[in-house]
Amino acid sequence: MVSWWHGGCFIRSVRALVGIPSVIFICLFILGGESHAARVIPLEYRDGLIWVKVRTATSAAPLNFLVDSGAGASVLNLPTAHRLGVRLGLPEKVRRVAASASAWRATDFHADVAGIPVAQNPLVLDLSETSAACSRTIDGLLGADFFSGRIVEIDFKAGCIRLLDKADAGGCCAVMPLKLEHAAMCVRVSVNGSALKWARLDTGCDDGLHWVDGAGSGYVRTSLQLGGERISNVRTALHRSAIFPSESGLLGNGVLSSYRVIIDGVNRRLLLARA
Repeated sequence: MVSWWHGGCFIRSVRALVGIPSVIFICLFILGGESHAARVIPLEYRDGLIWVKVRTATSAAPLNFLVDSGAGASVLNLPTAHRLGVRLGLPEKVRRVAASASAWRATDFHADVAGIPVAQNPLVLDLSETSAACSRTIDGLLGADFFSGRIVEIDFKAGCIRLLDKADAGGCCAVMPLKLEHAAMCVRVSVNGSALKWARLDTGCDDGLHWVDGAGSGYVRTSLQLGGERISNVRTALHRSAIFPSESGLLGNGVLSSYRVIIDGVNRRLLLARA
């Protein structure tokens, strides 16, 4: 029995957390990466989240997956696994923020996104509650393991994800180091002139920013510093205590969607270019 924890698929206005309209957390761990050739993956930006089509030989229709850098491992929805006849391994414990849940390891899942293989042994977890907050069923998550060892460019404006051979910092308005720890990718940010603190890079968060200030007074507007880029009037959810240990918040799509985002898992850095 293994205990897993970490975050992802962070959807606001679903459930009250520390007294504010908040989110659903799915807390997971990380898998290994693999080499890749440059490819383009179509995406749909909907519900404040990044949707891609995943195909498998056992389903005539493509599966709806979220690209969720805040989830430490890729996930297959339990009802989807049952429908596809995916075999499950021994149960494992998955820790959410306030509770634990049962998960299993898929043993024979073969699928790809735009011809790029996805994790063959994702965690299998019931995402029904999370799906209820979206406009469609979430069949799975492409978690932080999808970014490991890759250079992934998310172009919200063009509606695609590109897997790059190299990342050029020229023309970028912000270049920041990525810290990889406990299956999380974090960047250092400053809020309202604060000292730099680590925030999780979370494409599974439909808000702009979640921040721990000790007061937890709901949603406010803040100024945010990302490397050399300063952003004003950022809608920010405040929390009384840390969402994840040693992290001061989450940086989500409400901010990221204004940029062309390059997550460089090879050189461990985040690059932002104005869209």
